[in-house]
Amino acid sequence: MIQELDDSFSRTGRNDAVRYEIDVSDSSLEVIESLLEMTGGARVHGVRKIELVRDAETYLRYVPEHEIFTIDNELSNGIINAVQNAINGEPAVVLPNRPMAEWEDTSVECSISPPSLCLENVCHDLSRLASVEPRPGELAIELRWYESEQGQIGQAVSWVSSRIGLSRPDTLHFESTAEFSAAEEALQTVTSSIGEEIL
Repeated sequence: MIQELDDSFSRTGRNDAVRYEIDVSDSSLEVIESLLEMTGGARVHGVRKIELVRDAETYLRYVPEHEIFTIDNELSNGIINAVQNAINGEPAVVLPNRPMAEWEDTSVECSISPPSLCLENVCHDLSRLASVEPRPGELAIELRWYESEQGQIGQAVSWVSSRIGLSRPDTLHFESTAEFSAAEEALQTVTSSIGEEIL
């Protein structure tokens, strides 16, 4: 792979901070596709990030270690649609990089910030939701979570979170119909996007 990069791309830097640059073309995209298809430690530790840059503006950034693409839709109308079409049928989704709903629940700041439900600065992965039951008459949403498979560090974090009251909530409470509706819609969008039809 390194030889293929050296043959096709311009190389700058040295040793642990090598940067490769190339204009986008069919042949360069083949090499990039090969990078994206690498698995295991080679993908996570061998590639720090891949960026698509035009006129000194970064349109798309991929960090393999986090398995996350960051896309700037403001720089190019239609880039979101192009990415969504490209990942159609794949275990991937495009979600906004901002809170989709925000409210306070008993003085705790809450938000649905894809792909997580956040209470203050503690976030819980929404893919771990087993069921969601909206209760509009009570301005509440009941949540049931899958049991997590945690190692010792995960158990320690969960224990500390539960002691300060920020463990995964079983019920979300709202002060207004608008807050309730925004959270319900955000939960629907995120859970269906990650393949969890639970609402």
